[in-house]
Amino acid sequence: METEKEDEKPAETPAEAAPDSGFREALDEMREEFAELRKILAARPQKVADIDAAAGRREEPKLTKEALAKMSHAEIARLDWKEVRRVLSAG
Repeated sequence: METEKEDEKPAETPAEAAPDSGFREALDEMREEFAELRKILAARPQKVADIDAAAGRREEPKLTKEALAKMSHAEIARLDWKEVRRVLSAG
């Protein structure tokens, strides 16, 4: 009886034999595309960090007696008093 049941079964098609073969094919295609993209990206030049050409240089505002004379009292009040004293004591 078992042989009769086996004879009655239709022959399996390749799609039925491996139901995930389409999925595997899609994965293989994606892997190939991914490998190509990695090669393209690896060929691109690496971004170089920006160089700060002014590193270590600090240009301080130049305060002079003439500049102080033109300022209002409110502007002078906002200044660094050590710098004001240095300018006034310089002569």
